[in-house]
Amino acid sequence: MVFEDTLKDIFDEEFIKRAVKLKKTGNVFSPIFYIIFTRLVEISALINDIVLPNRIEIEEMFRTRKEFLQLDMETINETLRRVWIFEIKRDEEYKFSKSIEDLMYIVHRMRDIQKRIDKAILDNIRSWSKDDILDLYFILCKFLLEIEEEIVDISSKEMKLCWLKSFLKEINIEPEIVDRAYEYLKAKNNPFAALKLAEINEFDEIKELKDIFKDLDDKSRKIVISGLKLIFENSD
Repeated sequence: MVFEDTLKDIFDEEFIKRAVKLKKTGNVFSPIFYIIFTRLVEISALINDIVLPNRIEIEEMFRTRKEFLQLDMETINETLRRVWIFEIKRDEEYKFSKSIEDLMYIVHRMRDIQKRIDKAILDNIRSWSKDDILDLYFILCKFLLEIEEEIVDISSKEMKLCWLKSFLKEINIEPEIVDRAYEYLKAKNNPFAALKLAEINEFDEIKELKDIFKDLDDKSRKIVISGLKLIFENSD
């Protein structure tokens, strides 16, 4: 669908990467749910006939939201700046400081993202009826929830990967091997199945993984595979 393809272009790889990094630091701000919340307000306005399904009223609804959003973004920016300065003055490192760059990037992108979503909705309205417009909104919400699930899934895997690398370093297994295996596996349709094949030394379909593990003895290979299975256990 053209509308969904447009949405995929809006939420590009860099935005997803930054959102994942933000999630991994435990930052409370969720950009996706922030967008969903603003769009749920618009859905409610349409359902309850507060906004009528015509171009003038839809564009006015977007304009009104942008006025409040602009103030909101300025407030968020100023709050972040003040908290960051406060932490510097305390001369201590907090989790907030670790995520400030990614948070500021996402906040900066938010206005443009909302603007492009507005345009995508207007460009894909086939008829000015409530049902047709609401269909686009429901597609949008479904897409946003899927994006949030992807962000949560990637951040969870990467946090487990970080733990696994630290553990392997402690027992003198090169963590770089796990990085290579992870990059290979995450591109597979069924990474868990690939690991189960590796577990029983069936490498005919996963020759690249065999090459990655070639310098590991049997015991170390089993440890690495077990750790990777924990990362990808829900990916099949």
